[in-house]
Amino acid sequence: MTNDEGRTPACDAGRLVLLLLGEAERPEFREAHACVERWGVVRAIEDISAAASAVSDGHVAPDLIVVAQSRPGEFSHQAIDKLRRQAPLARIVGLMGSWCEGEMRSGSPWPATARVYWHQWPIRCNRQFRRFAGGQTSSWTLPVTATEEERLLADCGAGCQPAPHDGDIANPTYQHAGGLIAIRSRSREIGNWLLMACRARGLTAVLQRRSGDVQIEGAAAAIFDAGKSNEEEFAELSNFAAAVRPSPTIALLPFPRVEDCRRALSAGATTVISKPAALDDLYAALPV
Repeated sequence: MTNDEGRTPACDAGRLVLLLLGEAERPEFREAHACVERWGVVRAIEDISAAASAVSDGHVAPDLIVVAQSRPGEFSHQAIDKLRRQAPLARIVGLMGSWCEGEMRSGSPWPATARVYWHQWPIRCNRQFRRFAGGQTSSWTLPVTATEEERLLADCGAGCQPAPHDGDIANPTYQHAGGLIAIRSRSREIGNWLLMACRARGLTAVLQRRSGDVQIEGAAAAIFDAGKSNEEEFAELSNFAAAVRPSPTIALLPFPRVEDCRRALSAGATTVISKPAALDDLYAALPV
């Protein structure tokens, strides 16, 4: 990994120097905070002026700065730019709260900064930190001028590419040598996308569109695609998770809140992935 000046940040695998900025103890950030602490020496500072002073005074020389922003405008562009000038070799990653989800369309997001929402962080954290510490290409190692499309492509490795197929996708079962994945989705488009994702991974996938479909036995894992986060969906998730137990169930939830994730886990999900989902996130959650 090289930075903009062609130099390599001073870090070794698993021992990064990390600056965590903001109210990291908020409920939506707690799991992300715990993940950050597993990857190196962490200096947590709530106030951005204090963080900039700590960097300029040499008290901390971060490889990566994680800015936990719970709402748009909590940290100004000027404050982020000042922090960037104080630590020019460090990458800045935004850990964004639920209130920041519409900022890319209607707000004024920080430029030249990677963004990961709190509900995306747990499933992406270890993969991104491992790549960053190991000098591998990822959205966090690109030049600060990289676009969102370039960041997406950097995170999409060879394993993300769907395998070629013959015929149409109407057949809801793909036979491969890998494990069996049970999928429940009412959406034809998302269900077919999940089938193709499993096929690209060399797995056998079986799709159910209705809760009354035949029982599936011997699945290595299950994927439940929730159209909404409501009582009906969580009840169906509970029934589906019970039907495939002891196999783990991955729940896909659209833009979840903290309480939605808790309800999904209480309903029997072992992992929650937010939608829109990335293939790398899905593959990281699969046990096969």
